[in-house]
Amino acid sequence: MHYDSQGDVRPVDLLAEDQIRVGDRTYTVVAQRPADGGWLLMVDGQRVRAYSASHNGEIYVWLEGRTYTLSQVDSRPSRRRSQTASGDLTAQMPGQVIDVLVAVGDAVEAGQTLVILEAMKMELRVTTPSAGVVRRLLVKTGDVVERGQALVEIADAKNTIQA
Repeated sequence: MHYDSQGDVRPVDLLAEDQIRVGDRTYTVVAQRPADGGWLLMVDGQRVRAYSASHNGEIYVWLEGRTYTLSQVDSRPSRRRSQTASGDLTAQMPGQVIDVLVAVGDAVEAGQTLVILEAMKMELRVTTPSAGVVRRLLVKTGDVVERGQALVEIADAKNTIQA
């Protein structure tokens, strides 16, 4: 995946359970989720406190006194973009499904959380970019998923016939 922070676009890749590459630099990261809702990170052996939130496709991160706004940038060929636009939601990193919050036939709104994944001891919420109807669920609670694996198919509400 590529992320944009104020015009600075960098690739972010999960290399192993505790290794992340941002741009051309690799970090060893261990994450814990304390009761206060933030993140306690050990980044290359250094303790770092962070908080994050997402809204309308943007991720807001407070890290060591600085705030960053991140937007996911689709750097893949246009063939992949059209597949994403059709309503397929995929895992952004390997992990385990800890909850599925919708069922086939459910109407969903833009930004609604559909699936919760756990990866690297972090909780990741998979949200829909637009309103529609759940066409297919491709995972269930407890499943282990790979990066890029399809999780849910969403159909445009206008083009879906419900039985």
